[in-house]
Amino acid sequence: MKLQTQLISYLLLGVIVVGLSIGIYEWGVPLIQKSQIRSTVSDIQNQLTSLSEAIPSVVQSRGSQTITLNLPKGSLSMYNNLIQYSFQSPAIYYNPSISVVPINYNIYIPCNVNNSISIPSSGYNSIQLCGIPNLVVKVNSSNIIIQDINNNTLILPLASTNSVITQYFDFNIKVQNNNVLFIPQYNTGIAGVSYYPECLLSATQLGGIIQYQVACRPMYNSQNGQCEWIIIEPTGQTSTTTNGNSVNINLQYNGLNIVNNPNSTVCNQLVYYYVQASIV
Repeated sequence: MKLQTQLISYLLLGVIVVGLSIGIYEWGVPLIQKSQIRSTVSDIQNQLTSLSEAIPSVVQSRGSQTITLNLPKGSLSMYNNLIQYSFQSPAIYYNPSISVVPINYNIYIPCNVNNSISIPSSGYNSIQLCGIPNLVVKVNSSNIIIQDINNNTLILPLASTNSVITQYFDFNIKVQNNNVLFIPQYNTGIAGVSYYPECLLSATQLGGIIQYQVACRPMYNSQNGQCEWIIIEPTGQTSTTTNGNSVNINLQYNGLNIVNNPNSTVCNQLVYYYVQASIV
């Protein structure tokens, strides 16, 4: 009930992008061309969704899996916790004004306002982080204090820190030029809820190029306070040019690491699971 209330509050504030349909850009596209690109995009989305679903499956089985992709002419690359595919689209398909278009998930909370705060010479400066009530950050000359929506408080030294997990965001924090910048990486997922997948497929329209990204995010279990995070590790061959030919991606479970008392307002323990990804 608490989760539902918070989501309704966000919807009333207009800060949640729900579903894929809001990201489709179809104005001015001829009907035949629209039909062709829809078919191409649908096929790509289905293949990359299968890839994103295979990653947590490999973790659950502690095994390996090979996914075969048949993608149009483009480029496929792997980075730390990221698999990226780009191709030249014959028309603008996704709305270019939306930086992240959710494909296999329905809820995306952007953070594009109130994400930086100046460091005062004395006392505290504070903001509602991302413009969200009750997500408050205070900064003084020695500390960064995050008061989360759930009333938990995290106190960090005034220094750059990566992977700070709050109830709704994972941030990288960067301290530079007398400012503290909060760089959102992912929305925190909720474990055990079907519409919060662990590994996300997102799209971005960059001019005439469509870019897809598969990345995994931290998952929060509200029952026990434990968080889990699958990390994609590129290994072996990590990039190739696609041309409608078959490309095999091998996924291999590579162990775990447990971090007690991580930098988080919600996690009392963070378990990292590692999955190696390579083109074979």
